[in-house]
Amino acid sequence: MRLRTLAGLLCLLATLSVPQFGAAETGQAEREFADAVADWNTTLEQVTKDLAAPVLTTYHAERFKAQLAEVLASARQVKDEASTQIKPLRAELGTLGPPPEPDQPPEQSGIAAQRGRIGVAIATLQARVTQAELAIARANDLSQTIAARSLQRTIEKLLTAYPIPVAPRTIQSAVPEFLSDLALLAQSPFKWWQGLSDDQRERAVLYRFAIVVVLAIGIGWAVRRALLHWFGRDTTIEQPTYARRLTGAIAAALAYGIVPSLILGGFLYRALDEDSVITGLFSDVFVAACVVAIMFILAWALPRAVLAPDIPAWRLLSVTPEHARTISRRIAFLAAVFGIDLFFDIASRSLVISDELIAVYTLVVNALEAVGVLALTRGHLWVTDDRTADAESEENRTAENARAARFWTILRRLVGLIAIAVIVTALIGYANLSRYLSQNLVVSGMMVGALVLVRGLCRELVGMALRSHLLRLGLRIPHRTRNRIKFWLRALLNLGIYVSGLLLALVIWGVPLSEVWSWTGTVLRGFTVGNVTISIADIAVALLIFLAVTALTRAFQRALADRIFPQTGLDAGVRNSLSSGLGYVGIAIAAALAVSALGLDLANIALIAGALSVGIGFGLQNIVNNFVSGLILLIERPIKVGDWINVGGHEGHVKQINVRATEIETFQRASVIVPNSELLSTAVINWTHKDSYGRAEVSVGVAYGSDVDKVVEILRACLDANEDVLSWPEPSVLFQDFGDSSLDFDTRGYIANVERRIFVQSDLRTAINRALAEAGIEIPFPQRDVHIRNLDEIRGPSPIADT
Repeated sequence: MRLRTLAGLLCLLATLSVPQFGAAETGQAEREFADAVADWNTTLEQVTKDLAAPVLTTYHAERFKAQLAEVLASARQVKDEASTQIKPLRAELGTLGPPPEPDQPPEQSGIAAQRGRIGVAIATLQARVTQAELAIARANDLSQTIAARSLQRTIEKLLTAYPIPVAPRTIQSAVPEFLSDLALLAQSPFKWWQGLSDDQRERAVLYRFAIVVVLAIGIGWAVRRALLHWFGRDTTIEQPTYARRLTGAIAAALAYGIVPSLILGGFLYRALDEDSVITGLFSDVFVAACVVAIMFILAWALPRAVLAPDIPAWRLLSVTPEHARTISRRIAFLAAVFGIDLFFDIASRSLVISDELIAVYTLVVNALEAVGVLALTRGHLWVTDDRTADAESEENRTAENARAARFWTILRRLVGLIAIAVIVTALIGYANLSRYLSQNLVVSGMMVGALVLVRGLCRELVGMALRSHLLRLGLRIPHRTRNRIKFWLRALLNLGIYVSGLLLALVIWGVPLSEVWSWTGTVLRGFTVGNVTISIADIAVALLIFLAVTALTRAFQRALADRIFPQTGLDAGVRNSLSSGLGYVGIAIAAALAVSALGLDLANIALIAGALSVGIGFGLQNIVNNFVSGLILLIERPIKVGDWINVGGHEGHVKQINVRATEIETFQRASVIVPNSELLSTAVINWTHKDSYGRAEVSVGVAYGSDVDKVVEILRACLDANEDVLSWPEPSVLFQDFGDSSLDFDTRGYIANVERRIFVQSDLRTAINRALAEAGIEIPFPQRDVHIRNLDEIRGPSPIADT
């Protein structure tokens, strides 16, 4: 009865501790959720209805994508919140245990009421999750429909056939139209000026514009001069470092490219302002001229900053001076052609252009662009000039560089094929496809060049940071560790550059930016396979946590070894045991934190481990045995680092006790890897287990007939004369045996450092040999007397007697 009363009280307390959903709060939450579901359904129904139209414009497609993105964000938020609330409720329901069977006594009323409330709350939240998942599924289906229709529309546009551009009729129609449109563009400034009112002309008066231009040029000149003075290239330096060359290239790019482009960008921004007096066709012409000028300035300045055609020592890319100048000229030519194309594309937006002019214009311009691209892909232009390569690049020329060279060769060939396809598609009348290939190819080349420069800059910044005074002397990070950190940081940098390049290439070649962001978000948030959610972001965070905790553990171990242990007086074995144990604990904590960051259910992991325990027990029993043996070695310490041991015919010092095996360094400087289990299961001779005391023994034999007392006296004198032999325990000389050829004696003396045993034995042998020789006592060599019986029969009859 007392137990039942206590159980009832506990149930009552548990019931009061369960989060109660009040009527007002529950009603408000339900109304908010119902409103959200209604908004979702309204948006989805409207988008479905609009998609039934036969034509889907780019504007409507983007608008529909934005609406669906809002639905997806809202539904995912509702789903995540409901899922988060369900987890603790299910945990509380699990603590109550399963409900009683029909044939069992009913449970307490408080427990039953609590179970019912929790069940209702879970069912309500699960309904929200289900409805959110349904909205997400519908939104994703509509997004795929929009993407499919947009792709279809893009393909139809690219495969639109125009007149053959080389046909005489097409040329006769296109040339006069082009001249007429060119005249309209040239006359647009005058017509714009004539169309201005007096007030507008007052606002656009020339002297004001001239003042702004002069001020902009003056400020730009001052900034350029300061950049070149502080960070520019110094021609007096014959062999600048890569960091200095990179700084000079950045300064040149800023001074000759970025600063003038920013000035023109200011004029462009003013022209696009709503209050600008520049309107009509001249507005398009002015904008096109500014954009083309900016692009040409950058295309001229950036290659010269990188290649430095006139200053070979400051060149970032190791190509010959002739090739550097050739590459710069060809890039400028390609930029000029692309700029002209861009100018006419922007300036003629308000003009009506015939298909014949589009076909001819596309052939001429795209052919020039393709020729420029093909000229840049010539392999000999990018051959490395060994005279300008720095020492670091000379040392790092490995198989990895050879693979990179093969990759760039394949890439250049692919670019060449696309350039040829540009000309062919323009010749057969597919102007849109030709322009698509040509423009995207040029923009992709710009993107690759920019990423290469960013990669070089970031790699050098990583190297400079790891060579800094703080890391070398402040934090005392060893050179080998800094090299390892530099390798992994640069590897992560390369991965980021490659992923960024891939995403940018997808956008350049027509994949909508919203789709790219959606794919990226899906990968980062995670995708579900069965009941498992795989999230790249969670994996990255878990990996960073594991590496960070492991690094902190290693740093703490180094601090113990360098600063704390030397002040304690502990021997090397104890230090190694403590340091190794700390390392194991740190790795275990790092693994636990990483698993927690991944959000894995430890209960499921325990079930899987239990199911696989039998297989692991049979398949990995040796590894587990060695691991446990390593722990026993660290705890019981029958051997420790620095001990002189003899095991399995191998003799040497214990160098390191690892998880699976122990490393022994022999006296021949060879490393012997002995499994930890063998050190526990076999007999091990440890010369330095408790202390370093040991005994040196030398056996010697003298000839029969020698004075035994004198021999003992001589041998004892040799022991007493040796400085390494201790006086206590007292050294001894033993008459050991009557040998076959000698009287055998043993000399035994204790020494403080057993590792000097072989040297002490050598000194004793030398002294004994000298003393016995001076006393005239012989050290015999083994002798054997052989008696031959029936020698005459063995010899046989004598040949002389027979004669």
